[in-house]
Amino acid sequence: MPGPKNSYPGPPGSVLHEARISAGKSVLETAEALNLLNSYVEAIEENDYSRFNSPLFARGYIKSYARYMGLDEAPLLSDCDRICRREEQSNQRSHVQVPGKVQAPGHAGFILALIVALLIWSLSYWIFSGPEKKALSVVVLEQQLPVLPVLRKSPSLGESLLGGEPVKPEEVDVPVVVGEIAELSFKLTEDVWLELRDAYNSVVVSGVQKKGEVLQFKLQGPVTFSTAYWPAVSMYYNERLVELKELAKSNVVRVQVGEL
Repeated sequence: MPGPKNSYPGPPGSVLHEARISAGKSVLETAEALNLLNSYVEAIEENDYSRFNSPLFARGYIKSYARYMGLDEAPLLSDCDRICRREEQSNQRSHVQVPGKVQAPGHAGFILALIVALLIWSLSYWIFSGPEKKALSVVVLEQQLPVLPVLRKSPSLGESLLGGEPVKPEEVDVPVVVGEIAELSFKLTEDVWLELRDAYNSVVVSGVQKKGEVLQFKLQGPVTFSTAYWPAVSMYYNERLVELKELAKSNVVRVQVGEL
């Protein structure tokens, strides 16, 4: 292990590194003895004081490290101060404003990034949101279904609803109002009778549909939908749920659905 000297041939980190190697100690052993992190010992030996919050911390660590190795800390601290001054002067030169150029404010980059993000969001919204959806019209029509003699909630609405025989609604004249092509889907939680007509009053489907079925259609709107027990049917018109709870006066309902 090197003895005390008034000066050392090399920067503090190199001197301490050689002293540690000569003493046969590892970085881990040295860090534990000095109560430091391994990375701090490595930073001292590499003369990298930027890892410390202040040059004062570097001086303190070097002083402890030198004493642990039995070295004279004075010349090491003097070299440390010289290195810190050189780095500080270098940093000051790198921040000198170039004549003839105007430095942008520190927050200019953040503002620019924010503006770009807003532009991207606006463009994405315009592209992916598509045209504005039209309002959905749901009109309950006069009841045209015959009164059902048997209507009970168990064991199965579909079984008890019709007594085994299909019940067909009376043929009625519905004014033809042609709208746009509509995509419809129906989800059934019970066996239930339902009928679906397109804008031309043509029957698309009519009869008892089974529990758990998912029916899908693409036809001319608006459509006329009739069912003997609407709570068992979830109807979607162009992916929008048709709400009947506030409109239907009974479980048997006939409605016209379309977009305005």
